[in-house]
Amino acid sequence: MKVKSIAILGIGGVGGFLGAKILSNRKNDEIKIDFISRGTTYDTIKSKGLLFTSPEKEEVLMPDGLILSGEGNVAYDLVILATKSQSMESAIIENKSIFGENTLVLPLQNMVNAAQSVRTLLDKSEVLDACIYLISNVLEPGHIKHLGGPGKVIIGKPSTDKYNWAFEFLAKCEVPLSLVEDVSTHLWKKFLFISSLGTLSAAYDVNFGDIRTKPELIKCWRSLMAELILLAQKHGIALGDSDIEAAFEMISNFPYTAKSSFQLDIERGIKGEKETLVDEVIKNSHNYDLACPVYIELEEKISKRLSNVSATNT
Repeated sequence: MKVKSIAILGIGGVGGFLGAKILSNRKNDEIKIDFISRGTTYDTIKSKGLLFTSPEKEEVLMPDGLILSGEGNVAYDLVILATKSQSMESAIIENKSIFGENTLVLPLQNMVNAAQSVRTLLDKSEVLDACIYLISNVLEPGHIKHLGGPGKVIIGKPSTDKYNWAFEFLAKCEVPLSLVEDVSTHLWKKFLFISSLGTLSAAYDVNFGDIRTKPELIKCWRSLMAELILLAQKHGIALGDSDIEAAFEMISNFPYTAKSSFQLDIERGIKGEKETLVDEVIKNSHNYDLACPVYIELEEKISKRLSNVSATNT
């Protein structure tokens, strides 16, 4: 008999990674694990299972339940919200029935305000600030490749021990996690890394190895992060030079040929998370009278790339 239930909403790079980790490492099946997806991803997992590739192994995994987005009608004990930022709101609205008054929600979008946005849509569920350190790409729908990063989940520490079962279960499934008091700082540190790196790689179509070895790219990346640090400070988050150095240390742990998921979207002519990672940085900087010339320059390059891809495909 299942004693608890977990749904992973969105089986892309993040959701697929966590789903594979849980299914591969759980010690028993007392906790029900369901995937909620749509389109080709749903069809592929239904017929073949989830194909997960990592530096250590490749495996095919099947969740306890596979639900077509919008067709779930039972509230879960835990929902891991793993959609892309631009799809988050519509995914929640489409799947409102899976969220109940006893549901814990962990939003893992590349945003500093994901939980705040989710709370406006879900007034009964418990929503905690959270982020994950991970580079994991969708090679094709239903096939996820983990490129690097520990997959560590940082969660704002709740005021109750009601959800300890979830944290303990994830840890037993070898999902590293930390419950922290200063979660806002961690959200901004993650955003510092992913926004600047995604913007740079998408604008110039370069991989992580290029960024960490070519002087002109290193200089540009530092400038992007310096602009973003000023914005973080306006929000009361004390980031500084040490966080820039930590970002360089982090990228050294990824394969030379690795690319960001945002960059891969731009290559396909898809805007992806452009609004969250680039446009909102520029908009918010202007709101605080902050100059962000490098972000503006690279936004123009990304928009030009999107136009060129669109023209090529027509």
